[in-house]
Amino acid sequence: MRAKASLINLLVFLTFATAVSAAAPAKNTCSAWADEFSGTALNPNLWVIASGQAPGYVPGVHIGYYVPANVSVKDGFLKLTLNQSAGTVDGKLGVISSGALIYSKAKCGYGTYEWTMRMSSTASTPTVSGVAISGSVSAGFNYVNNSQTEIDFEFSALTNDWLWMVNWLNVGRKTAPTSNEETASYLQNFYPSSAIHIYKYVWAPGIITFYVDGVQRTFHTTNVPGAAAYIMINHWGTNSSGWGGPASIGIGTTRYFYIDRFSYTPLP
Repeated sequence: MRAKASLINLLVFLTFATAVSAAAPAKNTCSAWADEFSGTALNPNLWVIASGQAPGYVPGVHIGYYVPANVSVKDGFLKLTLNQSAGTVDGKLGVISSGALIYSKAKCGYGTYEWTMRMSSTASTPTVSGVAISGSVSAGFNYVNNSQTEIDFEFSALTNDWLWMVNWLNVGRKTAPTSNEETASYLQNFYPSSAIHIYKYVWAPGIITFYVDGVQRTFHTTNVPGAAAYIMINHWGTNSSGWGGPASIGIGTTRYFYIDRFSYTPLP
């Protein structure tokens, strides 16, 4: 189920492929860096705000977009907003989603990646009460070239107490990856939408080790990629019985994804 959904979700990256699909360098040229989102706007020296079609397209049922206006920075937090409304999709009554995506200007390789964030919920500020609502996906990850490299912390609001930890190695690159090019684990009885948590993975040759709130949760040694990739953070809508869930409950309800900090440290 997770693998099939991911193949559909990769459509989003084809919409800005010319911007982020250049061949990966032979070695990592990305220095250590961090962003605490302390200003009043996203730092254009570090990040690009995406626009265009988002994942989750279902003919006649759902279409989503990345909307630059849904990206904001205030009080030390990056906020990615998601809205869903009833609308016309391929001439039929369906659901239209407006979400957000940012990605780094630099490609980074092996090292430690850490996000401090609260995933998709109805909370209007980072610390107030809020709940996850079906019809949304939020993630911190890296990605390049049709998942030649992709490593994810991902939250599907269809199952509000699961956190997915996933990596892909698409050897072919010219087409979407297949299910046997994915390795996935999940953390159950964990609520990514209820509070701020620290998500970290250490990516090294042949192994990716995943941590949540300083505790090692799993490690993967299959489908481990090696190409330097862009750091990405996204929040997008769905209307499906599978990944992300149906949108019916979420129509007209704004959801928020808060990121307090991101950092990258290359391997020694």
